[in-house]
Amino acid sequence: MIDALFDNYYKPYLSPDASTIKNMMDGVAPFNNLNVLLSTHIHRDHFEVALTGQFLTAHPETQYFSSEQIKNELEKEYDKYQSIKTRVQGYVRDQISHESESGGVKLKSFFVYHSGGERNQSIQNMGFIADLGGIKVLHLGDSDSLKERYKSLNLVQYDIDVALVPYWFLTSDQGQEIINDFIKPKQLIGIHFPKAGSPLALKEIKQRFPNAQVFQNASETYIHN
Repeated sequence: MIDALFDNYYKPYLSPDASTIKNMMDGVAPFNNLNVLLSTHIHRDHFEVALTGQFLTAHPETQYFSSEQIKNELEKEYDKYQSIKTRVQGYVRDQISHESESGGVKLKSFFVYHSGGERNQSIQNMGFIADLGGIKVLHLGDSDSLKERYKSLNLVQYDIDVALVPYWFLTSDQGQEIINDFIKPKQLIGIHFPKAGSPLALKEIKQRFPNAQVFQNASETYIHN
């Protein structure tokens, strides 16, 4: 699971309802047998400290990977942190990339700037590539579309099967260039689309990326063949 444990804090965006959170906590399918939990960054529409701590306490089989910023927040705010700390990996910002493996899931991760410019410079936003039995899935969190960073990362080398990218990448020239030149995924999915998202944005995405999907509703699925 990536960026799954949070509540209805940011109203403009979809969030898991109470029954979905309960199913995640109880390990009800499709949330069963979860070896790896990931959080891209500390914002409350991606990570909530109590829910994350409770989940890790309830699921000793699960390893958690995120930033040093999130690890520090868990250690500070979750009262049972000592019981889960051996399963919490917090990566240091500004290192180019990291590699890890858990339960057959191979991970590559890296830091990219959060969108929003200077006001979000303190946010440690991560991207993850999860290799799931040979299927490579990319998730960029809330990344800004800074071309030079993606040029240096050269994500093309990882042969990405499915890329989940913020929808704003799909509506700008710079985002389009990053996707086409520095990621080149086989399948493209736009995420983080607001509840009251613009129909014009969807039209723009369709023109730029005719085969892309944009997730707009809870529990949407994509099956990769």
